[in-house]
Amino acid sequence: MKVTFFKNLIASHLQNNLWLYVLSAICLCTGIVLGVYTVKYMSGFEKSDLLNYLSSFMKNYNSQTINYNQLFLETAKNNIPILLIVWFLGLTMIGIPIILVLDVIKGFTMGFTVTFFVNGMGFKGIWMALLSVIPQNIIYIPCIIIGSVVAMEFSLMLIKSNGKKHWTTGISSRIMSYSIVFIIIAACMFVGLSFETYITPNIIKAIA
Repeated sequence: MKVTFFKNLIASHLQNNLWLYVLSAICLCTGIVLGVYTVKYMSGFEKSDLLNYLSSFMKNYNSQTINYNQLFLETAKNNIPILLIVWFLGLTMIGIPIILVLDVIKGFTMGFTVTFFVNGMGFKGIWMALLSVIPQNIIYIPCIIIGSVVAMEFSLMLIKSNGKKHWTTGISSRIMSYSIVFIIIAACMFVGLSFETYITPNIIKAIA
């Protein structure tokens, strides 16, 4: 019974917010394309400088002992705040454009990183991208998109309800439900964080 209820709830959510999912995905893809073209049109000096830095980083990284606890905290600091910002923006009536910009930035980061690895390191870069960048982003990106859509949906609800009589009725329970969804999304992101912490460093070392 509960499984059927949740299936219907998810189906209804997807049906009602399909256009928001499409919009979020378009912004993400736009960011990826911008990242690809940024690498393509970088000057030779800039590419060389970044490659030297990356080469130096990998050599030093390969000789260091990995502190997994510290690495996990750093990885969480790089990803969880984005989710918190999206959650907060959803509580405002002007957060939708900023949420979409964050989607573009996330896409840009992935597009730039993957393209730079492949363009700058050749065959080794392809392995770096496939094994150390893409796997965790398979988890991060759906989480960011779902979080973005849920936040935009909540923001639109606030905009539509504003000005109506007793529009604040039940708002606390709505915020609670909204926040619980983000807690679930954050829990899913921890799968990606764990992969990036405990598996990705060893892949980088192996490739290096």
